[in-house]
Amino acid sequence: MSDLIRATRAGPVHLVVLALTVLVFAIGVYSSDRFATPLNLANVQDQMVALAIVALAQTIVILSGGIDLSYAGALSAMCVVFAMLAGDDPASFSLAVVTVLALGVGIGLINGGITAHVGIHPLIVTLGTSTILAGAALLLTNQPTGSVPVFFEDFVYGRAGSVPYGMIFVMALYVLIGTMLWKTRFGTRIYAIGDNEHAASISGLPVRRTKVFVYVLSGVICAIAAIYMTGRFGVGDPRAGVGFDLRSITPVIVGGTLLAGGRGGVLGTFLAVILLAFLGNVLNFLNVSSAFQWIVEGLIIVAAVSFFARRTGK
Repeated sequence: MSDLIRATRAGPVHLVVLALTVLVFAIGVYSSDRFATPLNLANVQDQMVALAIVALAQTIVILSGGIDLSYAGALSAMCVVFAMLAGDDPASFSLAVVTVLALGVGIGLINGGITAHVGIHPLIVTLGTSTILAGAALLLTNQPTGSVPVFFEDFVYGRAGSVPYGMIFVMALYVLIGTMLWKTRFGTRIYAIGDNEHAASISGLPVRRTKVFVYVLSGVICAIAAIYMTGRFGVGDPRAGVGFDLRSITPVIVGGTLLAGGRGGVLGTFLAVILLAFLGNVLNFLNVSSAFQWIVEGLIIVAAVSFFARRTGK
């Protein structure tokens, strides 16, 4: 257990991310008198929900020593399926939720099964899965389609005071997954496999089974993100997931989780999502084009990976 505690602690990294968040927030306040208004802060929270959910899934996978690039295609396909099935009544909505969650499980089983039992690198497996699913989404429809019930849209856009319901859900989900990682045997296995898969195997840990469960959990969390995104759009967009495969990695790395696995945790990812959301909002207020925002995000990834590589020697 002491090894797990050491693995999940990234105190200096958390402090750096918090300090950068405060700095970005101060720049935002200075740049526009609309930045710190309750309306804008609530909008920033709304915008970070989908990325926060997908980044949580990516954190679990990377901690285990893997990577999941299937989110782009998976989100697109599941958004379309959900919108096509959801309809306007509770029964259809329930069927759509169950179907998309089952689809998430299936995607996870495919990714995890091939990775764990066939031995193909997860980058190749999940990239192939993403491409297949993206094509399937476009076969179903080449334009936004379907709808969601009004009561679900009301929930997705609802707020408790100035805090969106989606943000409350995200915080609860992070607490749940964080508790699973830190307090359960399954979480301990994830850290052990990510830190040294060979040693974990020799120690008798069910490495293959754990890997499959990790990708299944990733698929389920991705399905939750797809359901939320469809509620935000009101329709199923066959291109909804474009960019999420790589965007999901940024907060994981910035938050202190090593790409090699075995070190880091969900708290760092959550703090990094907040930092990146505020950064994007400030850049919008400064009228910085989206192209330059992508450049900034890429530079952040390179800087974070370089920093942690020097600190850990990995």
